[in-house]
Amino acid sequence: MERNRLNGHRLITGLLVLLVISGCGYGFRGTVNNLPPDIQAVSISVFENESIEPGVEVFFANALIYEFNRSQVLQVVSESQAQAQINGKIRSIAIDPVIYANLTQALERKVTITLEISCRRSDNQKVLWQNQSLSRYEVYRVTTDPNQTQRNKEEAIKKIAQDLSERIHNSILENF
Repeated sequence: MERNRLNGHRLITGLLVLLVISGCGYGFRGTVNNLPPDIQAVSISVFENESIEPGVEVFFANALIYEFNRSQVLQVVSESQAQAQINGKIRSIAIDPVIYANLTQALERKVTITLEISCRRSDNQKVLWQNQSLSRYEVYRVTTDPNQTQRNKEEAIKKIAQDLSERIHNSILENF
């Protein structure tokens, strides 16, 4: 009986905490939308690629489209139907050795990607959110098989694209 009362108190305390949090304007990440209320749809263009890595711009656009579709807070539409446009630029991709097997051979490398990204109103191009130097890195394994090393690098880039897309999505909607 004492145990049931303790569980009841915990349940009530948990519910009160949830009520206080929701009443203070907090929300679960990815569900808050602090953009102007007339913005219901965004367009996401393929990123510009200023790096020497071909094709990575598609990873970033696809990851960002996925993130917005997953959250369903805003609809992803064509540029002509959107109230806001998200444009990105891959400013740089740097690859540096992290762990060496010997003086000339790396066992692991680090890929660092820096983006420039903005969200603008479609009607007047007013900046709603931007970050001119958003960066993240991921470490990947180097093997004796160059094809496997390339696949490892691509997986690291895709992971960066996913992580940065989640950060971009949440930052745009929460205006942080």
